[in-house]
Amino acid sequence: MSSATAAICAGPDNLIVSWNSAAEILFGYAADQAIGMPLSIIVPERHRAAHRAGLARAVKTGRARLAGQAVEMLALHADGHEIPVDLSLSMWSEAGRPMFGALLRDVSDRRRAQRRLEHLAHCDTLTSLPNRNALQVRLTDAMAAGPCALLLLDLDGFKDVNDSLGHSVGDTLLAAVAGRLNDAAGEAGFVARLGGDEFAILLAGCADPALIDRLADRVFASLQSPFELAGQSIFIGTSIGIALSPNDATSAEQLLSNADLALYNAKGDGGGTRTFFVRAMQNRSEQRLRLGVELRAAWAKGEFELWYQPQVSLPARNLTGVEALLRWRHPVHGLMQPRAFLDILERSTVAECVGDWIIQEACSAAAEWRRGGLGKFRVGVNLFPAQLRSDRLFQVVSAALAHHGLDPDQLELEITENTVLRHSKQSTRALRKLNARGVGVAFDDFGTGFASLGLLQKYPLTRLKIDRSFVVKIDRRTGDAAIVGAVVGMARRLGLTVIAEGVETSGQEEALIALGCNEAQGYRYGRPMSPADVTRRHLRIGTSQAVSTL
Repeated sequence: MSSATAAICAGPDNLIVSWNSAAEILFGYAADQAIGMPLSIIVPERHRAAHRAGLARAVKTGRARLAGQAVEMLALHADGHEIPVDLSLSMWSEAGRPMFGALLRDVSDRRRAQRRLEHLAHCDTLTSLPNRNALQVRLTDAMAAGPCALLLLDLDGFKDVNDSLGHSVGDTLLAAVAGRLNDAAGEAGFVARLGGDEFAILLAGCADPALIDRLADRVFASLQSPFELAGQSIFIGTSIGIALSPNDATSAEQLLSNADLALYNAKGDGGGTRTFFVRAMQNRSEQRLRLGVELRAAWAKGEFELWYQPQVSLPARNLTGVEALLRWRHPVHGLMQPRAFLDILERSTVAECVGDWIIQEACSAAAEWRRGGLGKFRVGVNLFPAQLRSDRLFQVVSAALAHHGLDPDQLELEITENTVLRHSKQSTRALRKLNARGVGVAFDDFGTGFASLGLLQKYPLTRLKIDRSFVVKIDRRTGDAAIVGAVVGMARRLGLTVIAEGVETSGQEEALIALGCNEAQGYRYGRPMSPADVTRRHLRIGTSQAVSTL
């Protein structure tokens, strides 16, 4: 489009008296066609009455309301299409007659750019779905018009796809998921992508749980068949959190927040399910928020402690190590077990700081025990996900070992299967470097997560810790004994040692010895105790002598 300025003059009778070449190009009329014609030829039909009224008012009062201003408006081309233009209007007197001048520039390119920006502001470019901004607008309108339902979806297993097959495959998968969700939602559902692997479906005019349940069923069904990408069949699931308006919220922000709480609970139940919001979730959320604030204060005030539980060899029951277990000396509630706060702490902003402190504190205790005559044995430390996400792990561990004069094989880092799955790429490099120095790496709670056996070779592991759930009935349930036996045999072939957790009875111990388990940990050999109690108890009996059973 030409950016030249069209200049047009008209008299008080609305007839054109001047028409330049730029006006000819912009509006499609030659000057000899336009001069003498009403100025209304460039005004869209629906605006002509207002144009004539404004002109008459200006002639009568001697003042044009828009004179001296630049406004954007639509003008009419000779072929009938409308053109967005910038208009600058002026008015003067000539031989006692009012005259009007208009300078007009085509702003079609600018209008197209604006529409593009508006599109980008409300559209997810990866999936072509509406984005969070668009959902907010639609949700506000829907809630004002009547009842509605909001479903928030989070893909189960998407991070594994990204980590193993790369982000380009992950992006292609998200676009394919978007297509299936659109099909499942149908014309009644408004599907949006909120970011990452989070999606939303809005059902306007509907708060019927039965209908919403059927939509959730269609969503689950739509994701059941695999996605054929990168030469592989990729299976993906989803968790769904649901909130209803007006029952659960009266504002768009609150409805989104409550649906997110329901989604959090759905994922907490193991994923692959739908959960409707209930008020108790809000109470739990507020409790988690308060607890998070208290935990940050606890870190600042030094209220955390480490207690240690013995680990022994089988069948001799010699002390081989201890596991460092976090405790919180709460000023009101006393000594708190980790199950009361660990889940919140792991997500807290101080998680990495606390994790680094645990490594330092455990190494300090091990050095103190050795100086006190207990000899050399390992100490196991549980890592937080935040430490595995960080690029500081190698530096933090190396510095702690050097500062306290410990041999690397005196420290064992414990990681859970699910933590590894969430942070595989970030964690592998540091763990390999540490393991190469001699630091042990143990899979904690083995058998309770979703890790594949391939991870046993992918990670620099030295030990598997069998979860207590397989130990509690090992002397009475053949299935549990078979599982433990298989794990022990597999670990032996992979060059790994095995320690069983939660051993409390002689029957459990005997079953583990019969299956060839290397080590054990549990109340049978000692409850978690303070560093001073470790010194008193084991200095008395010695690390080379059998630990007495409780």
